Formats: sequence, C-alpha cells, structure tokens
Amino acid sequence: MAGLIGALVVAAAIGSKEDGGQAMTGVDRTLLEAGLSLMLTAAAVVGSFSFTSDFDTRSFHRRILMFQRGAAFTGRAASITVAALVTGAIVGVFFGLSGELVANLWHVSAPAVLAFAAMAGIGSLWGFAIGSLIRNHFLSLFVVPLSLVLPAALASRLGQFADLLFPNLVTDWVNQWALGSVKLDSFAGAVTWLACSLGGAYWVFLKRDLT
Repeated sequence: MAGLIGALVVAAAIGSKEDGGQAMTGVDRTLLEAGLSLMLTAAAVVGSFSFTSDFDTRSFHRRILMFQRGAAFTGRAASITVAALVTGAIVGVFFGLSGELVANLWHVSAPAVLAFAAMAGIGSLWGFAIGSLIRNHFLSLFVVPLSLVLPAALASRLGQFADLLFPNLVTDWVNQWALGSVKLDSFAGAVTWLACSLGGAYWVFLKRDLT
C-alpha cells in the first residue's frame, strides 16, 4: 500500500496542472482516472488476501468455533472495508497534496478524496468475495486483477455488453463522481454486481467444507 501511495504521489506531481478553481485538464483527468483504477485493483488484491491469509492461518476456523459462520464472514468483510475506506481517503489526500507540495498547482478535492475512498471500499469487497471463493493466496493474486482488467481488454469484442460489467460500471461511476457529477445507472449496476458477488460468496462460505 505504501508503494501505491508513492506511485499516486509521483503521478500527481508530474501531471498536476490544475490551478485553484480552474477546470481539470485532459492530462489531469487521465491521471486521476488512472489513480482510481490503480486504487481499485490494489484494494481488490488486499481484500482477497484478507480472506486467503486468514483461511491459510486457520483464523477463520477459530472464529467459527466462537461465532457462527455468517458472523465470521460478515465481520471480516466489514473490517477490511472500513480499513480500505480509511486508506483510500488517505491516498486521495496524498494525491491532492502532492502537487501542492511539489508544484503549487494541485489542490485537495473533497469529491476526489471520497472517490478514492469509495473505490478502495468497493474494491476490497470485490476482492474479498473472489478470495473467499478461490481460497488460494497465490492464485487470487492473478485472478482478482484479471477480473478487473479483462472486461476492458475485451471491450472491442464484447461491444456494448462490456459497459454492463462490474469494472466498467464502477470505474465510470467513481470517475464521474470525482469530477463532480454522479451517474446513477452506473452506480446501480455496480452495486448490483457487488451484491450478487458477495451474496454468492456468502452462500458458498456457509455451505462449503472448510478443509
């Protein structure tokens, strides 16, 4: 995560050209979108690791002895989401402050900070759901990022259907939010995907053997 913050700070410092209330330039917007995309992927990987590491060390098994399966699953999902929201907000602040400190051009934007926090929270839940299904620490390192980049890579082949997939929906929604507007259709689609993935992962966790 420290590497993620450093990468975003450098990106903002290099490309910051926004001054006060002036409109965001194309370069700034591209950097912001790239930063949010990186935030989504990093948070998803960390979210998947939060399950797989606990499963490998049998922390989940010990929690289930004390609580029910459902409580253990939801409690871990909630804790990683809260941690991701806080981390995402910190990354968003660093992203804004970096240009201010280096070039006196970038400024901290509340919508952008909230967008980083939202992207981190959503990404952590997406990764947590996939990690709970895979249950393999090493495999999730490849599967989770692939689930986020594959729809964009196949956009030309999928056509308009690509716009209905989770990564594109959540990216479209959060990018617009960071720029001061909200796309409710993208938000609803992203939430639907997230609810289905978490619901499916929760059901599988309740029914599946823990060995």
